[in-house]
Amino acid sequence: MESTKKTTTTTNKNWKELINESVHTSDDIDIGDIYAVNKNFIVVKRGFVNIHYYYIPIFHVEGWDGKVLWLKIDSETVNSKYQRNDSYPDPHRYYLKDRPIYDKNDLSEAMTIPSKISEPAYSFEYPVTTIENNSNVKNTDQNYSKDIPKFKCDLCNKTNFNSEEELSNHIKSEH
Repeated sequence: MESTKKTTTTTNKNWKELINESVHTSDDIDIGDIYAVNKNFIVVKRGFVNIHYYYIPIFHVEGWDGKVLWLKIDSETVNSKYQRNDSYPDPHRYYLKDRPIYDKNDLSEAMTIPSKISEPAYSFEYPVTTIENNSNVKNTDQNYSKDIPKFKCDLCNKTNFNSEEELSNHIKSEH
């Protein structure tokens, strides 16, 4: 019997699969989403009414972290050198998801990099009753739910609300 070993290697991502993914500059500014790609450029589109296109050379891409495509350049450089507001990408020269006319398969892959965005940690500080420190109480949500504040006001950080209604009343009266 063969044993299957799980590996945690990351693979590079195909540029076409990154269409509609978010692009951030080196100073962590979200400049829009990937709209089109070809061998030399990614085209980033920002906006719906007042549309901005950024034609960014591939060599300015740091990599894909699983959530965001990161650039090696800052937002000021992107705005000053690569913004082309009046230039819709030609579907014969760029791969566009909604108009896949560009048929060249010479696109490289975006390099995968470690994530730059850390997930926020959420926690409430409250006493936890366990079997070890109190043998008469079972460690279930039912038994200590009366003691645990379940609702928090994000405006003043108070956590002494045992119901959503209590929290709503607090917000109405205090904020």
